Amino acid sequence: MGLIKKYSDKLYLKQWGLGFLRGSIADIIRNKTTDLSFDWMTLEDQGISHADPFIFRTDDGRLNILFESVSTYHLDGKISLMVCNDRLDPVLQKVILDTNDHLSYPFVYKENGRIYVFPENAFGGSLNCYEFDQVQRSFINKKEIINLPIIDPTILKFEGKYWLFATMLGDTLNSDLHIFYSDSLLGPYQPHAGNPVKQALDGSRPAGNFIIVDGEIYRPTQNCGNYYGESITINRVTTLTTSEFNEEAHMVIEPNRNDEFNYGIHTINVVDDIIIVDGQKGHFQPVQQLGRKLKTIFT
Repeated sequence: MGLIKKYSDKLYLKQWGLGFLRGSIADIIRNKTTDLSFDWMTLEDQGISHADPFIFRTDDGRLNILFESVSTYHLDGKISLMVCNDRLDPVLQKVILDTNDHLSYPFVYKENGRIYVFPENAFGGSLNCYEFDQVQRSFINKKEIINLPIIDPTILKFEGKYWLFATMLGDTLNSDLHIFYSDSLLGPYQPHAGNPVKQALDGSRPAGNFIIVDGEIYRPTQNCGNYYGESITINRVTTLTTSEFNEEAHMVIEPNRNDEFNYGIHTINVVDDIIIVDGQKGHFQPVQQLGRKLKTIFT
């Protein structure tokens, strides 16, 4: 990123929103299709962002989306639920979890007819699991999983074990990948012998659920090489044991410059033929942005 862009970029208020695409994620990965364009949900308030969407169906067939809803000015992340019909029109939206910490990335895992949610709560210091009540569409607190400031927790079941991928709060939250593993979804988890198993600004931090195509494991990751949420790199996992881990970059999904949210993209998830992402756009607000910067300096 050039110096002019680096500093002019600070004059824009950043906003994240949710976008949809109907298509085959398997074909996208097989063909390494990058020219993707999404339909974006309307956000009336420029100061509110919706990000980190996870989409799933409940037993009644309804589409449910769990996502982070956050005020751009206060960074007060909450987990919200949106229920949609098959035309992707919202029929219900509500805040489902607010702990007064900054919550985000509500990772969803379905097992034995139950739906478990692992929201990121790194600023609260630990990772907790909740069960999703399909009737009340609410959370039931299950248990603490790891007493560590986990970022973007993402779980894969592979060869009889549960593998939790994440980065950690701190200076390396965008670059240092850690893996934990367990014989049970709800733990206890123990750290991988090679932690951090990967150190790179592009391709480490998780960006959504694992995708299985033709028997291969693909891991969406964030590219934060030039700035946070720049694009998504999808890696193919080649080795995963308790002592080894290797993966290779397979393809990149960049923001479509013709889309409304065309500055960044950092989460992708899928159910059936529905692909959901989050995208970032900027609102030119030089006076307000400079005022916010001065406020942080003098307070």
